[in-house]
Amino acid sequence: MKKIKTNIFKENLFNININQLVIHIQYGIGQYKGLQTIEISGIKSEYFVILYADNDKLYVPISSLNLITIYNNYNNNIIRLNKLGNENWIKSTKKISKKIFDTAVMLLNIYSNRLSKTGFSFKKYKKKYIKFCKSFPFKTTPDQYKVINSVLNDMYSSKPMDRLVCGDVGFGKTEVAMRAAFVASCNKKQVAILVPTTILAQQHYNNFIKRFLKYSISIETLSRFKSIKEQKKIIKNIKNGKLDIIIGTHKILFNKIQWNNLGLLIIDEEHRFGVYHKEHIKKMFNNIDILTLTATPIPRTLNMSLLGIRDLSIINTPPDKKLLVKTFIKKKTDKIIRKAILKEIKRGGQVYYVYNKVKNIQFKLKYLCKLVPEGNFKISHGQMKKNNLKIIMQDFYKKKFNILLCTTIIETGLDIPSANTIIIENADYFGLSQLHQLRGRVGRSYHQAYAWLLVSDIKKITKNSKKRLQYISSIQDFKAGFSLATHDLEIRGVGEILGKKQSGHIKNIGIELYLKLLKKAIKNLKKGNKKSVKNLLNQDTKIELQIPHLFPEKYIPDINTRLNFYIKISSIKSIFKLKKIKKKLIKLFGKIPKISKNLILIKKIQILSKKIKIKKIKFNNLGGIIKFFYPNKINIEWLIKFLKKKYKIWKIKNQNKLIFKKFFKNDQKKLKWIIKFLFKIKKNLKK
Repeated sequence: MKKIKTNIFKENLFNININQLVIHIQYGIGQYKGLQTIEISGIKSEYFVILYADNDKLYVPISSLNLITIYNNYNNNIIRLNKLGNENWIKSTKKISKKIFDTAVMLLNIYSNRLSKTGFSFKKYKKKYIKFCKSFPFKTTPDQYKVINSVLNDMYSSKPMDRLVCGDVGFGKTEVAMRAAFVASCNKKQVAILVPTTILAQQHYNNFIKRFLKYSISIETLSRFKSIKEQKKIIKNIKNGKLDIIIGTHKILFNKIQWNNLGLLIIDEEHRFGVYHKEHIKKMFNNIDILTLTATPIPRTLNMSLLGIRDLSIINTPPDKKLLVKTFIKKKTDKIIRKAILKEIKRGGQVYYVYNKVKNIQFKLKYLCKLVPEGNFKISHGQMKKNNLKIIMQDFYKKKFNILLCTTIIETGLDIPSANTIIIENADYFGLSQLHQLRGRVGRSYHQAYAWLLVSDIKKITKNSKKRLQYISSIQDFKAGFSLATHDLEIRGVGEILGKKQSGHIKNIGIELYLKLLKKAIKNLKKGNKKSVKNLLNQDTKIELQIPHLFPEKYIPDINTRLNFYIKISSIKSIFKLKKIKKKLIKLFGKIPKISKNLILIKKIQILSKKIKIKKIKFNNLGGIIKFFYPNKINIEWLIKFLKKKYKIWKIKNQNKLIFKKFFKNDQKKLKWIIKFLFKIKKNLKK
């Protein structure tokens, strides 16, 4: 299982503001009050200041910022600050930790059960596959190539695939699906492609028919566009194996469908399916390969991947010559609407006008026809008769009319290259993912596309709606889908994550800390550590060195930049990455001062200590102690042999504690001496 290294929540700390709510894992919720330099006994260090109840302040050494997470107040509720020294926070986190452990067990059971199943190992059929790839009318992007290889390697394996492919709209996810479907068909396995709408099913069908034209692979759709008689015939052909690829809506989940030899399920836009459908999929298809495609993975799906439970592939590379959709937030006026429509139809293009109120859509049609008499309008919505809907969508595709007044029925997957303007009325009522999907209906060709997000009154829309609109209009790169999903998670709350039962726990301790503990619980369980409840709240090594360590104001004058580097250093988990940060500091600010070198060396001690499972390191200029979490992991034979040679310096106490006496001339020598010793312990750990 691939480990996803993305750390979206730690990045939030980089943009922290004064009075932002934060959580210290030992003391609870407080308010960030800035950085403060304090000198104690001649030792100068910088501290992260947190205000708690009763105006008590906690001064957190900048070497311990890994203990702090952001608390996002999603619903703008009144949040009480915790009291320092009060045990309520510790009791609460211990109680929640038990629930988190249970959640981790449940998640691992679901996915380990799937992994324990033996799937089908697909054969490569290399010559056929290469020939099929050559008929792809576009150039395969580097990311597409990597993702396709990951998918095919999963299929060649005997373990059932469960891979999520995230790529922005128009980045070539469909080609990934087609190549996987081709490999499955070559292996005489049936392919089910599950899509959320009948329109998308029809479009996928048209695209697959074109792409598979030269091959004797039978393809059919199963949706409400088919008559009852046609549906019965298709279901019969699925059962007797006459159909190879079936593209359909939730109808293909029905129990009455008996698959002849199903080998691959492709789910397009998973977030459009309800909880019931997803549970049904898990039960029905627990030993076949599952490939999920999405432009905006829902937070629940995203977190499954971030926690390393599912495999995640991201297509970040846009196709050549693809242009960003220019996005505008405007107050709805006749002038704006007329101008936007005329601009598009004058250049021979087509327009989507999204109006999501079916009962008033005829009135809207009259209004638009009067406002833009130059246009040719038709209506499309989900309550229409299936044949009428099918004809209208086909006519729009064939450019028989130029303006489609529609509901969000066009949200998913439609690919009409000549439609390059979308107007979304009451855009403040839509979620981020929905706005992103709707905007993705335009810009499918190499022409400049436009998205107009219209609201009744910009001043009166809610704070969260304003955030959504500002974010969607501010995206200036092609990696929007993935970053949008993470941003959506921050804005709209956590109800979808891991089910509603967990929402209360998340509210109490914040999503960042919740996921940090859940990730730790899963990691411990994977290692077979059944005592992970007790270990969840255990902290990293406590280091008390009485050594000044900070970035002087002269070296990094800007306080936010200093905090940014403190946080980056605190979150580093490898010495290799620490070296990279060091090089970056030199490149940006010049030679590193000794007091700042101390900070980097202390971080090096923290990284080594975590690998060795050291609980505490404390020393001054005359000596100190080293205390271990798990002394049985140390190679005792080597340690005793080593200590005998240095008997004047070292002593063992209580099996898990080393005491040493040594005089150090300066801080640098002290830190380098302890690092050298830690490297020796690490080298001689039990395997």
